[in-house]
Amino acid sequence: MEAEVSPEDLDEDKKSEGIINIKDTMELTPYETQVVTLSQQPAERASPEYFHSRLVELGRRCWTSSTGAQHYTKGCYWSPDGTCLLVPVHLDGMHVMEVPTELYSTPTAQNARFLTKLQSAVHVPEGGIVYDCVWFPHMSSQQPETCFWLASRQHEPIHMWDAFDGSLRCSYSGYDDVDEVMAAISLAFSNDGLKIYAGYKRCIKIFDTSKPGRLCDNYPVKFAISCIAQTSRHSKTLTCGNWHGYIQHFDLRCSHKQGPLFTLGGHKGGITQLLYSGRGSEEWHLFSGARKCDKLLQWDMRNYKKPLVEFQRNVDTNQRIHFDLTSDRRWLTSGDTSGALNVWDLREYREASILQLHSDCCNGVSFNPVLPLLATSSGQYHFIDQSVINNVILNNSESVEETNFYANQLLNVVYENAVVMWWSGSESL
Repeated sequence: MEAEVSPEDLDEDKKSEGIINIKDTMELTPYETQVVTLSQQPAERASPEYFHSRLVELGRRCWTSSTGAQHYTKGCYWSPDGTCLLVPVHLDGMHVMEVPTELYSTPTAQNARFLTKLQSAVHVPEGGIVYDCVWFPHMSSQQPETCFWLASRQHEPIHMWDAFDGSLRCSYSGYDDVDEVMAAISLAFSNDGLKIYAGYKRCIKIFDTSKPGRLCDNYPVKFAISCIAQTSRHSKTLTCGNWHGYIQHFDLRCSHKQGPLFTLGGHKGGITQLLYSGRGSEEWHLFSGARKCDKLLQWDMRNYKKPLVEFQRNVDTNQRIHFDLTSDRRWLTSGDTSGALNVWDLREYREASILQLHSDCCNGVSFNPVLPLLATSSGQYHFIDQSVINNVILNNSESVEETNFYANQLLNVVYENAVVMWWSGSESL
């Protein structure tokens, strides 16, 4: 299967010792310090309730593939205000789809409703591979200036895209030692949205969100940064995964020569996603997943000698297989390469409930923060023997052009490449 990024192997030490007491890294930051000054701090929303009944499919969008261009999704991401869904598609850029309007005014979903044909409200037709994308954390459709996301693409700087019209707002460029543009492997906003953390092969670059361009702080590291996470209150520390299978926790106030505060193992493949629980006493609980690794691990970063819980999922590909938590931190879900959705109740820690939702790899899962909606995406790269084309003769055709045409028609990829919205709350007949 396709690897997300293949950085050069570095002959560096893979272990580091804690050099700073983790309590010394705690620092509270005010929520109201944002890129956009809000007239009033948003009231905390009640968490939607999930899995009270079976999932009801609301709508889907599919992409066709061929031997010349395989289009498959690379995950799905609900916006922080829950109004729209961001879907990157291989060789077809990024799509933004809106929630069906009738769902805002109903507490239930009809069991026998007609499926909604999901359309792209915004399409950014970038070519190449989209490495990572992330919404502005305080995005609200009531404030257009906050409606944007960041994306990193192969051979390109970081771009900021407008969620209303798909226009390019600005760019943030990272340069290497010979002054050539580097593509960021991973992206993350700071909790207040003022900073952008970009992971590269040998450094973390920190951009000021309000100052596009090439000006940034550089924090050298030993390994390529494949994913980034940050706790909800500790703005001076970053938790980073790398393609060597290690999770490292950095204090950005320390010199890079001192290395990470500590390093975690446990996965046999490169780390693809990190996610903090981010609430109350479980604020330091970290979830991690890796490529070609069947373990999804839960850590307590205050006592990180071994993981708290190991969850089992089927991941036998280099592709990033996403997982997500509900806003009340009760349900943990993850896709897998068999097309199933794994659901764990974190109040009971039993075996996963397995829902077979897709016929191909379920690579993305995302909970809507406002409505009881679940989005899943499917698809992956499929290797096809191109030599078959040269050996195909159809209907005794003597025309080379005709033979190649029919051969290509036979080699169309018919696997499922789709994004689906599901109702996960109460339903009515």
